[in-house]
Amino acid sequence: MCTAVRIAVAADTRERRLELRRAAVTAEWEVVAEADSPEGAYGETIERRARFLVLDASAAGPRPEAIVRRLKSIAPLTFVIGVGEVAGTDANLPASDLSGLRETIRTLLHDGGDHTHG
Repeated sequence: MCTAVRIAVAADTRERRLELRRAAVTAEWEVVAEADSPEGAYGETIERRARFLVLDASAAGPRPEAIVRRLKSIAPLTFVIGVGEVAGTDANLPASDLSGLRETIRTLLHDGGDHTHG
């Protein structure tokens, strides 16, 4: 059985955040936060205790690897998935194709030992 997974999404426009939300959510996974900037993404992910941050290149800022390092120093079990060209993430997806987002989340959960089958 999957454990509940909390997800934060970040993109510079509301429309793009909705696209990321739709691509990520399942019956067991909940989008708990949205942000439009790197600092907002960091803060919302920490505050909402999200297990995943889906970070679109549009909201990653000039040094996304610094945000990822900072996030992981406070919440080391958090995974960051970049959408588009985003440096320093645990996984990246092409900006034009979000169809692999759920599978990427599943893979990271399995590889991290956070997924059990009941």
